[in-house]
Amino acid sequence: MQMSLPRFGSSSMLSLESAKQQLCDVAALAYDRRLLDSAGGNFSQRHGERILCTPRYSGSKRLWRLRPEEIIVLETDGTVLEGEGETSREIRMHLALYNAFPKTGGVCHAHPLNVLVFANMRKPIPPTSEQTEKYGIIPLAEEVPAHSEALAFAALKALEPQQEKLAKHAIACLLPYHGITVAGRDLLDAYDALERLDGSCHILIARATLDLAQERKKE
Repeated sequence: MQMSLPRFGSSSMLSLESAKQQLCDVAALAYDRRLLDSAGGNFSQRHGERILCTPRYSGSKRLWRLRPEEIIVLETDGTVLEGEGETSREIRMHLALYNAFPKTGGVCHAHPLNVLVFANMRKPIPPTSEQTEKYGIIPLAEEVPAHSEALAFAALKALEPQQEKLAKHAIACLLPYHGITVAGRDLLDAYDALERLDGSCHILIARATLDLAQERKKE
């Protein structure tokens, strides 16, 4: 799929309509690259004093082909100002990160194809190359029910020790048996980390497969 992002950078540099379009475009790109799935996930970005977030059922009912008018615009206290449809059930997690970490400009909560293996196994993600060295080991948040207030608190607690890194790059945590949450300086920073971390998981899975093959050759 070909697309043209309105502009690379912080959504505060964009008009509200352009920021909405950028959120739609990045979400569609993530779905095409199997970083989002039809089961769920949610992306958001800060725009001035407001938060823009993908609506509920973006995957199952829209296949991540969103229109700008479907993007939900909220106050940082969760008050909905505009947008079609319902807010995501995990909006509390997004708002908690924006309110706790002022440097956060974009949040990606996703179920990436390769990351899900580590979420399922409840294993932290180590860096695998220069591309992911700066993120360090991606930790596990406490295992709590999806869509709950406890999930927002668990993500906040897991990311809090990393918050100083937000001045330079995105930070992330794994949600056990669920997915991953990435907070970035803006949406594109968060997306960049999401794609790199899923790449790390692919490398680790492939390496384990090759190691197993080598062991079997020795037998």
